[in-house]
Amino acid sequence: MMAEFNRVDCTSLDVSRLDAEYYGNVYVENAELIEKSSTSLTLEEMRERSTPIRRGIDMPQFVENESSPKMVTIASFDEPGIQFDQLKRVSLEQHNAFKGSHIQPDDLLVAMGGYAGKAAICPQDTENCNIGRHTARIKIDPTIADARYIWAFITCRIGTLQFERYVTGSVQAGINLEDIRNIKISVPCPEAQKYIGDKVRQAELLRAWAKRLALSIEDLLTSSDDYLSACRTPEKKITRPQLIDLSNRLDPKYYGNKAIAVHRFTRKTGTPLAALIKSVANGFEERSFIENGLAYITVSEVSSGRLDAQSAPKISKSIDVPQKAVIHETCVLVVRTGSIGTAVKVHALDKGCTISSHLIRLEFEDEETAAAVAVFLNSSAGKVLLHKISYGAVQPQIGQEELLALNIPEYVLNEKTQYLALLNSYELAIRASKSLTVSAKNLVESLIEGQLTEQQLIQAQQALEDGDNSLDQAILSKLSAEGYAIEGATPLFSDVDELYSLLEDAAQAEAEE
Repeated sequence: MMAEFNRVDCTSLDVSRLDAEYYGNVYVENAELIEKSSTSLTLEEMRERSTPIRRGIDMPQFVENESSPKMVTIASFDEPGIQFDQLKRVSLEQHNAFKGSHIQPDDLLVAMGGYAGKAAICPQDTENCNIGRHTARIKIDPTIADARYIWAFITCRIGTLQFERYVTGSVQAGINLEDIRNIKISVPCPEAQKYIGDKVRQAELLRAWAKRLALSIEDLLTSSDDYLSACRTPEKKITRPQLIDLSNRLDPKYYGNKAIAVHRFTRKTGTPLAALIKSVANGFEERSFIENGLAYITVSEVSSGRLDAQSAPKISKSIDVPQKAVIHETCVLVVRTGSIGTAVKVHALDKGCTISSHLIRLEFEDEETAAAVAVFLNSSAGKVLLHKISYGAVQPQIGQEELLALNIPEYVLNEKTQYLALLNSYELAIRASKSLTVSAKNLVESLIEGQLTEQQLIQAQQALEDGDNSLDQAILSKLSAEGYAIEGATPLFSDVDELYSLLEDAAQAEAEE
């Protein structure tokens, strides 16, 4: 293996950085590319003068008080925003002691420790939160730069390299706050920034709509008082099951208070899953993965509650895959071992993917029934039942026989058409949001590398403001996960008109709220 050498002129040396890594060819060339592309400014130069760049709480004091502020971690960054649901809470006293790191809508949060190139935009519904010491809070001055454009720059390949260059330390690698302030970022003209920043704003709009759709699904589920009553049953150390509750299972977990209450509720008006399905099967096992091939869905791709086939490992298309492991839109996937309590409906766009043996494939006669079953099994009550029937201490798992014995409430099945419509809209909104964030990053890279010019983006932005989306459509149609105008690459947006339609629906839902 040949060592890498790079001759650095004395005038290019930074006296605060005399480590060899800082002057690596890739980092130096990337920095030169940024300098040549357009005006470059530091984060310190772009911040609002009244709000210094700050890092967060040093040693958080976590509390169980539901009224206390939450602490945003880097792990909670969910492009382009933040996932607030599972965050821990810190004491109000400590929160108030770190007032400089209280976050607000439109703030830019940048990772300082271990995750170069990770950043998040605080959404409009940002909760009362603080940040940790490995995160920097930056309030971008809107008269100088577009915060959403800056987010796209930081998280794109070029921005990530620029931030990686400033990482120091071996035991606990990270970027110093002073270095964060002085990192240079390529800043094109305001119109070009807005064009790219608007792609991020559209992604946020779709994310917000997806959240409303998820709440609509929850509202349908909770329309039953019996459902709510069963889910609110308190857990007790001692329970007295009736004869009708008994089975061949003798483990205490199976007869927990809440488990029995939910089981009784579903049994009273429900239909056994066995009577609803067309077929049931486990997936198959494969351990040889390649870079490009057939998507192989594992537990990791469904653990969030939706199927993310884009991130799945790939297997060779020459493998003889059993038909039982091939999925389509009338299938529901239930985690058999691993993240017990998860079920997802397969979307039509994921038809033909294969699944691992850790998943159970339920096949139905129609999509509507599949949607209703997936929604219920993935609900609070459904999770209780799936945990109830799981067995095994070291590696809990679910058997097909007990799964098929579960009942799906009649009121859920009666709304199956609406569940399908909501699930489809939710899935398309999430996918389009992800594609828009990728498009924003690729637009930044293409602009800096010269595949696109500022003038093209200016013209597209001005045309959009005049009600003409033809130039925008032409640019979007050439974007792929690999970049801009890459021959043979799969487009990010196979149907740009569908994207515009989704954005209109999301904007209408926001206006009606």
